Amino acid sequence: MKAVYRYWAWLVFLLVIVQIGFAGYGAFYVANAVDDNPVNQDKFDDGFGIHAGFGYLVVLSIILFLVIAFAARVGKQRLIKNAVLFGLAILQVILAWIGFAVPAIGFLHPVNALLIFALSGSLAWSSWRTAPAAEPMAATAA
Repeated sequence: MKAVYRYWAWLVFLLVIVQIGFAGYGAFYVANAVDDNPVNQDKFDDGFGIHAGFGYLVVLSIILFLVIAFAARVGKQRLIKNAVLFGLAILQVILAWIGFAVPAIGFLHPVNALLIFALSGSLAWSSWRTAPAAEPMAATAA
């Protein structure tokens, strides 16, 4: 199960990177759309829809990561980090929802994304770095 944890850690980190890329795509899509016409809701959704939808997939992967961490018995310190990552992911969704009504709160959404990026990267790196070496095969008696 610890091997599953290690691979899932890297999957989560990769998903976070892709999600950040989708945010950039949405921003530049909308910026490009401003040149042609005023941006309406449809244009905004065309640009940021994939970021919003994929974000829920990232949150789901982080929830599963926490479940895998419990099952893999990764230790108290790493389990706490997984729980913090879960909390940051939930906070990220809340910040996005509130950010539409209060743009000043929206400032915290990308800042929180940096925390998610750093923590998920740290978990991925440390899980691989501390992976046990393959046990040598026992010599067979002739």
